[in-house]
Amino acid sequence: MKLPCASLAGLILTAAALGAAPASPQDAPPDPAALKKSCDKGAAADCHVLGTAHYRGEGVARDLSKAAGFLKKACGGGHAAGCLALAEMQLVGEGVGRDANRAVALFQQACDLGAAEGCHRVGALYSAGGQVPVDLGRAAAAFEKACDAGSVAGCSGLARMYEEGTPFPKDMARAAELFDRACEGGDGEACGRLGGFHRGGTGASKDPAKAAALFAQGCASGSAAACYELALSHQTGRGTAKDLSLAATLFTQACEGGEPRACHGLALFHRDGVAVAKDTRRAVELLKKACEGKAAGGCYELAVLTEAGRGLRRDVAQAAHLYRESCSGGDARGCVSLGALYEDATRGVAADPIRAVALYEEACAAGNVLGCSRLAPMYERGSPMVTDLVKARAYYKMGCDAGIAADCYSLGRYYHRGMSIPRDMPLTVQLYQRACAGGVGPACHELALFHEVGEGGLRRDRARMNELFKQACAAGDTRACGRVKRGP
Repeated sequence: MKLPCASLAGLILTAAALGAAPASPQDAPPDPAALKKSCDKGAAADCHVLGTAHYRGEGVARDLSKAAGFLKKACGGGHAAGCLALAEMQLVGEGVGRDANRAVALFQQACDLGAAEGCHRVGALYSAGGQVPVDLGRAAAAFEKACDAGSVAGCSGLARMYEEGTPFPKDMARAAELFDRACEGGDGEACGRLGGFHRGGTGASKDPAKAAALFAQGCASGSAAACYELALSHQTGRGTAKDLSLAATLFTQACEGGEPRACHGLALFHRDGVAVAKDTRRAVELLKKACEGKAAGGCYELAVLTEAGRGLRRDVAQAAHLYRESCSGGDARGCVSLGALYEDATRGVAADPIRAVALYEEACAAGNVLGCSRLAPMYERGSPMVTDLVKARAYYKMGCDAGIAADCYSLGRYYHRGMSIPRDMPLTVQLYQRACAGGVGPACHELALFHEVGEGGLRRDRARMNELFKQACAAGDTRACGRVKRGP
């Protein structure tokens, strides 16, 4: 689980991290000699002030080594802010050797002295890993202590652990409670996360209006992710007024704030000319930004434009790479499209049906019914795998149930002809009717034949037969067109 960590400058130079109150214009600058004398006598607060002065170069020469020395004394004297500041220096190697383990120990010391930020930093380091080995148990304990001490970041970190189910069982209600605490404390990201819970009714009451209000609160608090979610709410009109112009403004704000999904959303507006000027080249620029930010949907849409040569030079090899990025990022459409490239050698990529099958299976497992649908005929014809009509029928059923009319026709053939299953004419008729209504010409043709002889529980009806032959012909069935030419 990755959590945002504050920069060194953001932590060591703030009054909160160093425990220094902002000086007023009337305050006299501290006397370094007096501070040193007081520090040497054990006044930890003065050691901290002097260490801060040397770190900043205020009133004394900037000297990171001396700063670290005085902060060490402050920390040793029980001054939590001194421990925090020294930990930050230790983490990046300023004035002291770089030592992440020592930094964690100092953050823990600050935590034990009552500094909630110290507890949060311990949790963040152990949860992110990299600088120290991942230890989610210690991270959770630290986040909980930070949250109890008033750290909104600690509450948010603990909430994400309950949301993800690591290192303890997933508990969405507990996550929602913690996000609520963090949101009330001014954490815009937490407001956005809580809004998502209310939008979907996960861990909290399903309330689109409340979700939109939380997104607005998070956006106002500086969360680009919350601005993106608010844009979606205005785009769809879920929980708030539908306002595409405002959605475009929010997408822009969130994109500029570093939310790649918002760049994707704005790109689609420019691609289609929705609430903004239609500008394919601008859409391409935004999709590149989205894809570089690991927004899988952005990679997919950029791949589509790249394959088609819209707004940029056509490059099928690059499109294939982008489809792979999209697929790996969790957008199963990319898996299907890349599989289609490998299945059809005429589209500019060397045929590789084995890879196509693997990609379709990946998409199908991820819930993309098009991947399932594309697997069905491959199992039916036994290429490139061994023929398996039971699997083919199962995949056709998935596609049909999801509304793919062609799959309803293919599934109907199994029941019509008794392929791997007993014949079932009433079910055949139902499936052909669904397929015909969806514009599948052969299905309309079969139904016409049924009406011609009174098969499948359908009565003989030449008028209906002729209607269906015409419908089949219009859908491209040449056999039906021949019957239409012959007349009633």
